Amino acid sequence: MEEVKRDKSLIDEIKLYEKKAKEIEQRAKEKYMEQVSDIKQKLGKASEEASIKAKEVIDNVGSYVKEHPQKAAIIGFGVGLGLGLALGLIFKKK
Repeated sequence: MEEVKRDKSLIDEIKLYEKKAKEIEQRAKEKYMEQVSDIKQKLGKASEEASIKAKEVIDNVGSYVKEHPQKAAIIGFGVGLGLGLALGLIFKKK
């Protein structure tokens, strides 16, 4: 009789631990989903801000090119030449 009582007590204890484990798992899933949602929102805001900044830069460059076409051409030529030389040196070494 004592053994049956002990077995039943052990089974009840195991069921209690299973229930607690499921509760912990559920809380962990909820916490994970909250964090994922926060990360998605932050990435969305960062992407939006980067897009706005890029548009501003493009507009500023476009305005500068319209106002100073010769300077823009010389700057473009200089940058292209510099990049060409740098890449040529990098690939020539290999």
